[in-house]
Amino acid sequence: MTGFAWPLLFLLLPLPWLVRKFAGSPAKEGGEALKIPFFRDIAGLKSRKGSVLSSSGKGRLVFLSVLWILLVCAAARPQWVGDVVPATENARNLIMAIDISGSMSMDDFELNGKYLDRLSVVKAVADSFIAGREGDRIGLVAFGTNSYLYVPLTADTDTARKMLDELEIGFAGQLTSIGDALGLSLKSMQEIPSDSKVIILLSDGTSNSGNLNVEQAINLARKMKVKIYTIGVGAYIKSIRTPFGTQKTNPSKELDEENLQKIATSTGGEYFRAYNTSELQRIYQKIDELEPSEIGSFYIRPVRELFFFPLGAALLLSMLAVLFALAEARKS
Repeated sequence: MTGFAWPLLFLLLPLPWLVRKFAGSPAKEGGEALKIPFFRDIAGLKSRKGSVLSSSGKGRLVFLSVLWILLVCAAARPQWVGDVVPATENARNLIMAIDISGSMSMDDFELNGKYLDRLSVVKAVADSFIAGREGDRIGLVAFGTNSYLYVPLTADTDTARKMLDELEIGFAGQLTSIGDALGLSLKSMQEIPSDSKVIILLSDGTSNSGNLNVEQAINLARKMKVKIYTIGVGAYIKSIRTPFGTQKTNPSKELDEENLQKIATSTGGEYFRAYNTSELQRIYQKIDELEPSEIGSFYIRPVRELFFFPLGAALLLSMLAVLFALAEARKS
């Protein structure tokens, strides 16, 4: 189906006739109706009888009328409008709540043959996870004593990765506010009309700070139908040699696995334990298998602009008229 986007512009069709009738003929009065750099030279050329630019006869009037009609048609935006077709948008909405409290500085994770602090390994693995989220919306919440919406939900995964790389231990304080981190993550998802809303909470400690407790956060997540996947970070008990002999140490003694597991199971998610780098990678791969759900359906009507056809015809006629006039002048 074809039509015009701005059909009211056809009211301009009689404009040249009205100007000529009520404003008089500028040519007769010695004035100029419109200044065109090359038109005076063309008008001064001697042309044969019957030329479209001849001042006598109907040829000139027909030519200018056709030219004006084509220009008005182009300005009215002719369009081809297709049939209505349904469209859907599929995407995940993922908030990654990352613990950057003081305990994340413990270097009990190995990466590329070197022992690094927990946050450095988490950032490296999370970076690969975000890189594969093309088409999804990613947000970052950083928490310690306080919680901050570090990156609002965005489809710009490159920016999210850059911001993730700039996270530093202690920026949000030394304690751990898991309830506040979940509350802030849920708040950032509140206005999103989607059933595919997921929070990935990663922590190595116990919630010992904040205004919102874990129970309140769980109830809010269930009300909003948000899945929460929790990841507990920290190595298992290991033996180390000391001047006093071999002793056992537990790098994860502050990790509250019971609470993290409760958060996950109460919201339809799952709890994972990341005790080394490879296990953390495996956990992210498993979360990556979450199926996207339809977050919106709408209808579109394809539109193709056709203004270039009348505009091109007008330009072509103008060029032909100029070339014809120049050819007539050379023969004179």
